[in-house]
Amino acid sequence: MALTNGNPFIDAETTLVGWTNRSAIRNTEHTFLSGEEVLLNTKLDAASRFSLVASHPGAPAAVEVELLLAPVLRDGTTGSWISAVRVALPAEGGRVEAFLSGHDIQLTPADLPHLDLPAVCFAKALVTATTPAGMHVGLTATIAA
Repeated sequence: MALTNGNPFIDAETTLVGWTNRSAIRNTEHTFLSGEEVLLNTKLDAASRFSLVASHPGAPAAVEVELLLAPVLRDGTTGSWISAVRVALPAEGGRVEAFLSGHDIQLTPADLPHLDLPAVCFAKALVTATTPAGMHVGLTATIAA
């Protein structure tokens, strides 16, 4: 896996859970599942502000979403996953947005000697209890890193 310096913005919205159309880097449609690891172009620990956006049209029960982040280590592997934020949506559906600052991300101390900052470029969203049809979870930013 080749990592490059990415755009200082998260392009529009990066999907963590839900359906995406074809794009310039992926020539097929794709449905991201709960817990699927996503490599970001933006190092989130360098971002001034970004947000987790979660929505669904309705479900049998309330839904919780937890955003997990991890750094890339010098050897190209994924470091320890840390919980960045957890949000809840009612069963009736709706949308919630949680703002985060990349400067506040606390990495696992055991990873620090094995990485070069900024390094947080892996993300995944865990949806519990189940992922309802039409659920979408993404990351977005409007402020340059």
